[in-house]
Amino acid sequence: MMSLAMTEEQRKLAAIVFTDMVGYTALSQRDETHALHLLQKHDALLRSSLVKYHGKEIKTMGDAFLMEFESALDATRCAVDIQQQLHSHNLNVSSDDRINVRIGIHLGDVLHRGLDVLGDAVNIASRVESLADPSGICITEPVYFQVKNKIAETITKLPSQKLKNVEIPLTLYRIALPWDEPFTSQTPEQLFVTTRVAVLPFQNISPDPNDSYFADGLTEELITALSQVRGIRVIAKTSTSRYNGTKKGIPQIGSELQVGSILGGSVRKSANKIRVTAQLIDVSSQEHLWTSQYDRDLTDIFAIQSDIAKNVAEGLKVTLLPTEQIRIETKSTGSTDAHVAYLRGRSRLQNRSEKSVRAAQEQFELAIKHDPTYARAYSGLADVYNLLEEYLFAPKDECREKRRSYVTKAIALDPNLPEARVSLASLLLDDYRFAEAELQFRQAIALNPSYATAHHWYGLCLRELGRLDEAMSEFLIAEELDPLTSVIRYLVCDVFLCRGSLDESFARIQKMREIDPESPFTYSALVDYHLLKGEFERALDSAKELKKLWSASGLDSNLAYIFAVTDRQKEAKEILARLEKEFERGPISPAEPIAWGYVGLNDLDACFKWLERAFDRREKIFGTIRFFPLYRKVRDDQRFNELLRRANLPLESTRTLGS
Repeated sequence: MMSLAMTEEQRKLAAIVFTDMVGYTALSQRDETHALHLLQKHDALLRSSLVKYHGKEIKTMGDAFLMEFESALDATRCAVDIQQQLHSHNLNVSSDDRINVRIGIHLGDVLHRGLDVLGDAVNIASRVESLADPSGICITEPVYFQVKNKIAETITKLPSQKLKNVEIPLTLYRIALPWDEPFTSQTPEQLFVTTRVAVLPFQNISPDPNDSYFADGLTEELITALSQVRGIRVIAKTSTSRYNGTKKGIPQIGSELQVGSILGGSVRKSANKIRVTAQLIDVSSQEHLWTSQYDRDLTDIFAIQSDIAKNVAEGLKVTLLPTEQIRIETKSTGSTDAHVAYLRGRSRLQNRSEKSVRAAQEQFELAIKHDPTYARAYSGLADVYNLLEEYLFAPKDECREKRRSYVTKAIALDPNLPEARVSLASLLLDDYRFAEAELQFRQAIALNPSYATAHHWYGLCLRELGRLDEAMSEFLIAEELDPLTSVIRYLVCDVFLCRGSLDESFARIQKMREIDPESPFTYSALVDYHLLKGEFERALDSAKELKKLWSASGLDSNLAYIFAVTDRQKEAKEILARLEKEFERGPISPAEPIAWGYVGLNDLDACFKWLERAFDRREKIFGTIRFFPLYRKVRDDQRFNELLRRANLPLESTRTLGS
């Protein structure tokens, strides 16, 4: 029998506000009576704002308030109102009667236990409050994404902070209030620190245009090298590659990528000679922080790469740790031929078509032929088979066996290769070995904090584990590192949809359209958005557009769901029957989309039949079912808890069903 204490527990997403009265302890020691008088005034002002913005007072701790809001926007407006009231009060009293308050706001999962609220979100809010200026407001990135463009006050980004007892550095923002004149004159470029760097595609100026792979490869190698320096944050190549041949100016690129520095240059390869020019530019001033030209033999390419990385760090005034310098200077292979083939492979892998992925496979295999001990080439082959599986170009079982073999080999050759650690984590995730996968993701991120894919896939792991707030944090970090990649933006959008923040989600979908109007992820998000709004005809239109852009098996299940919930059950059943036949004919088609179609038909027995088959295939089903609102009946069914138990995952009774 469930205990009374258990029934009183409830987990939900909330905006947590922590306040603290500056100098109260010292004042109470000097003049306790006066301190209590000011505290009463302080409490009355805060409570009047709290009521106005529909907040809930959880508790007071002397001069500190812990408050909860259902909306991050309400929480932020309440904080601004508090500071405005206190500012007005302070203008009309003597210095002894002034009240200054620091305020910190965080958005995250909290656990209600009786009348109290517990959890990491509360702890983080209290830590963030301590970083606010006296009479200031400090917010975390999840709050920022909820309130940006919705409040009149300017929001300025602060340097990344490592908070006490909070493992991952947080991105924090300061709300500039009208009387904070020093901050109101800041330009957007000044908000991005110079140590946030974009490496733009190096231009190929070789006589042979087919040598463009070398410029592509050098760009990726420099991103990898700089990513190993903890003091530098580097934008992923998937975002910077869009600027190949661009006519956009440095300020515009810096604003779009939200960086303070840009590294660019050119490569000229002729026979066995190579010329590389490179320059590091400060976005705000457009001045060169460093520039150089290298005329070397092709065999010196490793030395050129490491020298550029070290000079960039010096130009940004970042001190290299001895271990970082060793990693940058270490050659990944002694064979230039192997390295050239590897660069070709990475260049081919940028295109996700089956033809390009297979071409990359050939180059990685050639690299291994030249150097059988080349760990990164084995990691490249693991990525090939991951994409062949993910995009349904080859059977899962075959791909996973190959991935396992190549990842094991890569880590045996180089245990500190972040790409291999992420590949291993992905394999463990596919085997439902979630705890082991999380450990590998953490190790990869420790080795390379700027590796966007590590944060992206770690977020997927956390979502499967039922830790949506932590998953959102990882997705946001991935988005910061790779701001123009649609799949990452889609995942952030999906979290907002799951939380019921439809307006914020739609704003993000519009931004996805601007960045990549032909991305299938945009239309996938639109399908979910319109379904949650009950706009079934628009959902149907978006599902049809998605089918035009992406031929992946199982997408017709969206049509089946929409037909099922709009009294077109016969058409829905016909689609599902066809999908079932496709599933039986080959090992590529996934099972979970068929289960989704049966959710629309309200046939939970058939739904769980196909979820069982998805479970047997180790498809990633738990994160979607746990959080997407339209799966509510499925997660309320005890059979879902049984699947969770068999996967060694937390059960639904430990969190708020339907949240």
